[in-house]
Amino acid sequence: MNNKTLIALAVAAAAVSTGASAANVYSQDGTELNVGGRAEFRGDFIGNGGEEIDGTMANNSRFRLNIGGTTQINDSLSGFGFYEAEQGVVSSSGNDAETDFTQRYMFAGLQGNFGAVSFGRQDTAAVQISQMSDVTTFTGAQKEFIAAGNEQVNNTILYTGDFDALSVKASFIAGEDKDTNGYGISGIYTLPMGLGFGLGYSAGDNGENAGTGNAIIAGVNYTLDSLYLAGTYTTGETDDKSSSDFNGMEFAATYGFGNGFTLMGAYQKTEYDVVGQTVNQSDFFEITGDYAFNKNINAYVAYMLNNLDKDDFGAKDAEDTLRLGLKYSF
Repeated sequence: MNNKTLIALAVAAAAVSTGASAANVYSQDGTELNVGGRAEFRGDFIGNGGEEIDGTMANNSRFRLNIGGTTQINDSLSGFGFYEAEQGVVSSSGNDAETDFTQRYMFAGLQGNFGAVSFGRQDTAAVQISQMSDVTTFTGAQKEFIAAGNEQVNNTILYTGDFDALSVKASFIAGEDKDTNGYGISGIYTLPMGLGFGLGYSAGDNGENAGTGNAIIAGVNYTLDSLYLAGTYTTGETDDKSSSDFNGMEFAATYGFGNGFTLMGAYQKTEYDVVGQTVNQSDFFEITGDYAFNKNINAYVAYMLNNLDKDDFGAKDAEDTLRLGLKYSF
């Protein structure tokens, strides 16, 4: 597999991390096809999304399947495509089944000396910044404030360029409805010592007769052997016509002990300021212990200490969550 093929696969793989290398199922005449995914049991105790569990356990398990491939067009140009879907579980006493797959990613693109350009349902440019701290079980809210900076967005055109220590992304959302376009740009610069700095900006229209949302996201991370530290901060407004501002912060740390065991910790807080009133969307600490039996299967125990009050916006019962997980990745 040549370097250009590897780069194109990396662009597709950036959309999803399964914890294991996808299996190569076809390789001939410059064309590669890879299949990957995960089967993950996730059992939540005490609380489920902040709401108290009346019984013993809420089942938030999931199954993901992805298919990605590349094809060599000539010495300087290749094409690639990627698809991923997810099936969840209906956690109910009636033992209901959920059979529908939810589409997560579906895009195709071209890779060359200029970088890569892809088209379809995919992450916007700012997601590479939010991913700096989205490394534990319950993290990831930094990307969710506005659609123009979120993941898995339809009608997205994405440019990716890697220039030695600098990774640059730019995205444009070609909205189907009137006044729903969006755009974003981001970059991460990583020093040889393992210290990285990220900055991104996103903005998008909210529809006809509505305003515009915008977000600035900044991140920093540091890698030293098995230690990883990261923090991100997001600020902006969901709609410039409604005076709805937001702020979010997320900090994460992971350390691998070299024997298969990894310890993870995180803190997240997100809030909205609506017409001068501040409401908390999330506020929690997380501690997780993960044990990898091998590169394909791992088990983990995660505890989320919910700091929200019952009167906070979206807090429900503001319960903690204890999650037991077992994940097989392929």
